[in-house]
Amino acid sequence: MDTIAYVLIVVYALLTGIAGLHQWKENGYQLRTFLFVVLSISMLITIFLPNKTLVLMLLILEFVLLHVLAIAEGLVTNKQLRYSHHIVRFIFHCILLLIVYKFIN
Repeated sequence: MDTIAYVLIVVYALLTGIAGLHQWKENGYQLRTFLFVVLSISMLITIFLPNKTLVLMLLILEFVLLHVLAIAEGLVTNKQLRYSHHIVRFIFHCILLLIVYKFIN
């Protein structure tokens, strides 16, 4: 079960990072895209920490920051929020955190 969580987090972090880099290439440097890339790299680093409780706390922080960035990105670029997208993203993050929590206990 822990392998599934780590694979999902790695894939999610890679996809987020690639999307940030692609947007950076398309639109030039913006702080939001830079923060997406930094957060995706920090997620990759976080899952290799030896303290599983720290991993869970950092993942919670990183997922919250990703939500804030995604909301800011939606408001700035589209002038609106797609609630279905954010709800699905939130549910995915909760499932990942639950799997990590089950792994550390």
